[in-house]
Amino acid sequence: MVVKAKRTGRPRKTSKRQDKQLKAICLENRKSTTKQMKHEWEEVGVNVCDRTVRNRLKEMGFQYRKAKRKPALTPKHKRTRLQWAKERQSWTVDDWMKVVFSDESRICIGQGDDAGTFVWCRSSEIYEEACLKKTTKFPQSLMIWGCMSGKGTGEMTVVKSSINAQVYIDILDSFLIPSIEQMFGDDEIIFQDDNASCHRAKTVKAFLEERHIQSILCTSLPVCQ
Repeated sequence: MVVKAKRTGRPRKTSKRQDKQLKAICLENRKSTTKQMKHEWEEVGVNVCDRTVRNRLKEMGFQYRKAKRKPALTPKHKRTRLQWAKERQSWTVDDWMKVVFSDESRICIGQGDDAGTFVWCRSSEIYEEACLKKTTKFPQSLMIWGCMSGKGTGEMTVVKSSINAQVYIDILDSFLIPSIEQMFGDDEIIFQDDNASCHRAKTVKAFLEERHIQSILCTSLPVCQ
């Protein structure tokens, strides 16, 4: 006869059923702190410390991290995005390989991914070098424009002025056209940018038509994000 050995170590403070209750609490409001979830858990009869809450969430694969930024979508945005996708649901990989995507992006020097960083430190260490987040009162920044396709990356440039329709046309003429020629030669392509007002100007549309460049129309900014 096989006798099951006694379990060693401290007994587990919560049952599987109680752990499921915690998971439901977490999913109901993902912004809750462990202290807030602990109080809600206590309301259903589970009395544990904050550490136990953290440990159970960690066992479930949850991590407390900074939320990714995403543009807020209105019902109209969602409908437009869905329609945009439906119109292209039959596109093949070869179709998408013909698309050249472009965009501008502002880079703030010294204000990168560590913005809003959390650190673990003791009260006597709050001004230690390793526990500080470096900030600048007037951060330097630069605007860049670039493009890419399924065939690789195109040219990139630093934009030294605000972008209006004429500046955008100059960028397309100096950097988009050479990128297309480099990646596709004389083959036809489809150009995709976002819904910025300078991108939708009549003069920009005329420039693209003059160069025989087909453009995917963005009817709503979130479609292209």
